[in-house]
Amino acid sequence: MTSSGSSRWERRGEQALGALFAAFVALHFFNALFGQFEPLVQRPIFIGFGLGGAFFLHAARASRTGARSGPARAIDIALGLLAFGVCLYVIVNRHRFSDIMVQYGPLDKAAGLLAVVLTLEAARRVIGWFLPLLALCAVIYFYFGYDLIDGGWRPPLVSSRTAVETFYSSTTGIFGYLADVGARIIVIYVFLGALLLSTGATDAFMKMATWIAGRSYGGPAKVCALSSAMFGTVTGSAVANVMATGSVTIPTMKRLRYPPAFAGAVEAVASSAGQLTPPVMGAGAFIMAEFLNIPYTHIAVAAIGPAFLYYLAVWLGVDLYARRTGLQPTPKDEMPGPADFLAPDKSIPLFLPIAAMTYLLFNGYTPSYAGAGAIIVLVLACAAVRPFGQAAREQGVLACWAALARDIYQGMVEAGRALVMIAALLACAAIVVKVLTATGAGVKISSLLFSVSDRGLIVALLLAAVLSIVLGMDVPTTASYVLAAAIAAPSLVRLGLPELTAHLFVFYYAILSAITPPVCASVYAAAALAGASFWKVAGRALVLAGAVYVVPFLFVFRPGILAQGGTGQIVLDMGVASAAIFAVSVGMAGWLRGQLSPVGRGLFLVTAGLLFYAAPMADVVGILALVGLLAWRFLRKEPETVRSSG
Repeated sequence: MTSSGSSRWERRGEQALGALFAAFVALHFFNALFGQFEPLVQRPIFIGFGLGGAFFLHAARASRTGARSGPARAIDIALGLLAFGVCLYVIVNRHRFSDIMVQYGPLDKAAGLLAVVLTLEAARRVIGWFLPLLALCAVIYFYFGYDLIDGGWRPPLVSSRTAVETFYSSTTGIFGYLADVGARIIVIYVFLGALLLSTGATDAFMKMATWIAGRSYGGPAKVCALSSAMFGTVTGSAVANVMATGSVTIPTMKRLRYPPAFAGAVEAVASSAGQLTPPVMGAGAFIMAEFLNIPYTHIAVAAIGPAFLYYLAVWLGVDLYARRTGLQPTPKDEMPGPADFLAPDKSIPLFLPIAAMTYLLFNGYTPSYAGAGAIIVLVLACAAVRPFGQAAREQGVLACWAALARDIYQGMVEAGRALVMIAALLACAAIVVKVLTATGAGVKISSLLFSVSDRGLIVALLLAAVLSIVLGMDVPTTASYVLAAAIAAPSLVRLGLPELTAHLFVFYYAILSAITPPVCASVYAAAALAGASFWKVAGRALVLAGAVYVVPFLFVFRPGILAQGGTGQIVLDMGVASAAIFAVSVGMAGWLRGQLSPVGRGLFLVTAGLLFYAAPMADVVGILALVGLLAWRFLRKEPETVRSSG
């Protein structure tokens, strides 16, 4: 076959794959509005698409790059079809599988085994080795552990029938509650985020952030932090956030002579907390709502305080570094005006859908219906306001609507691509979680953490934080949170923490795993965009984010940060926590109206320690000490100096 003929078939394959993604998203949008199919139909559709799509995407990527031969790509396509097939097999046999007296034949067992193998391989292709290897160890422990292990960690003896039923032919395992959350809720919010971006939200976010933050010291870096917060609440993915906003902010900072390592660090740190930022948080927040059986709005409200403190720490870190090194604001000729993002054709499609979604969520509608309603509002708003924009005046209304249709289709395709990874991840994580619950291993690990901590809350919190970060290495936040919630959160609850506090604690550190060396996906992505050494970017990120690592300990001991308690409690806890973040940021930066000596830095850090300690006397002493230190820095006679940023 000629190269032109080969290219034509590759284009057709890409188009067919895009149509498959769009159809998948459209089906789930329909379900969100008019109701879901029965569980053993809806969930296998979702998982089958994710597993099959992972193999198809791998084949398409290899075809574009020429990395694999024709037979290898044919194997990828065959594996994708098999993945669809084993999920379709569940749908066809769902009534038989639901019968408690069902007899599993060789074909049923082969399909179950194949489903597990394909899940592990599909996950390996889209998220790397760590989680699939963990899932493989879990399967070996579940099925062979009785023969291999003695003592308290010995799992129950299971038959092949039990294994098939556990992992494959029921609404547990691969088609369990994680698949349910993905099919009902996550699909819709990934689609909403992709649609916002395909219809121009990225540009509007960047211009609004520049207008707000660009005039101050370190303006471009603050723009990066602010735009990443706004963008990340839509995407729910740290790496996607880095790649989307970092492709604009990092070159801008480098052009203005910001050190490349600093530019990459700011982007990595700022992008990671988008999943913590309401109203649209990442997939992990929706899974948390299912874990705790509470409305998603409760989690969104509780997350406002931690998200504010996270970005306050980033903002202060950037500001103090900028003042210390003389980083300048955004040039005046590059500053946008309010009309650049508040014009009706830009602001209405951006803000109205998010406002509609927030209204529906807080008025008792299900998250899936609220997300679908926001999508409808977005499409109608774009159709209504685009005819009044510059493009419509130049090209005509029909051409404008045709461009909108292409944007919507592109958003559906991009949502489908993102959902491939999410579906494969959830299926793989479900295997691990099911083994932890079915064998009692999760309870045993939690009890071990409980005993190691000697029933002391601080030690238990430290162990849970480390475990959440370690589990998050080389896997997305959603997977690390699911694993940490099954292992670490129960031990914290046993020590007296409210369930929501315990889960937000491990969720926060699962997010921080994206910027914690040695394996930190956000830092890798930012370092690549900045053209800087990974270790330099990682080091800068740790200094910049130093204060955020203590925020979860603050909301454990100051429940007002999670909007718990009365108004006075919330105001007091947020005020003291903000003061603590300021003190530790100054101590780590070593700058406040001039260079701080080691003794001065130590005084600010000691003051921060007093404010972290949740006791009335510590609060009073800490606030008085901070006021005294601020008076010393602002009333001193020495002139403020600025060092070179080179």
